[in-house]
Amino acid sequence: MYCIKKNLSETFTRVCIPFFPLRKMTGKLLLFFLIIFTTPLAAQFVEIGFNIAGTTYQGDISPLKYRFSFQGTQFGYGINLGYHLNDRFSLRISYSHGQIQASDRYAVDDWRRNRNLNFRTKIYEWAVTTDIFFLEYYKFFRKYDLKPFVRTGIAYFSFNPQGSYDGKWYDLQPLSTEGQGLPGSDQQPYALQQIAIPLGFGLSYDLNEYFRVSLDVTPRITFTDYLDDVSTDYPDFDMLRAEKGEMAVNLSYKGNLLPNGIKLEELTTKGRGNSKDNDWYIFSSISVSVLFDPILERKKRKSLNGARKCVF
Repeated sequence: MYCIKKNLSETFTRVCIPFFPLRKMTGKLLLFFLIIFTTPLAAQFVEIGFNIAGTTYQGDISPLKYRFSFQGTQFGYGINLGYHLNDRFSLRISYSHGQIQASDRYAVDDWRRNRNLNFRTKIYEWAVTTDIFFLEYYKFFRKYDLKPFVRTGIAYFSFNPQGSYDGKWYDLQPLSTEGQGLPGSDQQPYALQQIAIPLGFGLSYDLNEYFRVSLDVTPRITFTDYLDDVSTDYPDFDMLRAEKGEMAVNLSYKGNLLPNGIKLEELTTKGRGNSKDNDWYIFSSISVSVLFDPILERKKRKSLNGARKCVF
């Protein structure tokens, strides 16, 4: 049994946490979250912020083999409204907008360069997240008045991948480039609205009591492998042409457009992508926020309104 004493509203409360067989790490995590949620709510305040971001992506058309890469970063922005329950825990509602894109032209793998696909898509996201601050546990951050935090929550986003052909961009999902929804296919068209899990970290610094600057890197773990419209195998091209038209075939495989590229009728490989790993998108943001305590401000106004006027 793991017991602590916690001062709650000027009275001491004894809180015990059973250890069970999970040993030290589980006990420490439980203790950590218990302290966060039982801290007196004396530091409540509201935060309204705006951020600019670099947006990146990881998936089947990523230039590198690694999960994280800032290559091909695009511009994004967002707004957020946060409520700080105490010094360690806050809730945020945010809207973010950005674009991600990639091309096989820059891939390090020969087979992906020979595939010659590309895509772009805009991301529109609403999210509810929590920021957990752990400043007091590291002296380095206290020394420089930095507030490190971890961020997680849930997001709802929409996307619509496009591919280019002969200088024009086309929506890819309706074209069933991997045979989704065609007769005999066991795949259905993927949804253009999805759920994601933000999971990131950052640093905040208070310029004064009213303004805060923050940096964060927050990947979104998604449950779709189709941010880039690439996941499984090439379709039956004859059936795709009959059902969706010639442009669907053109955008399903573009290796034949390369000098000495493999012609469509000579393509022997079946795999178009890797369905074992879902796609991610990442917002790396710089935020500026305004901080205020609505209760304290109301008390100040009430006090000023009730003050005596001085007559000279």
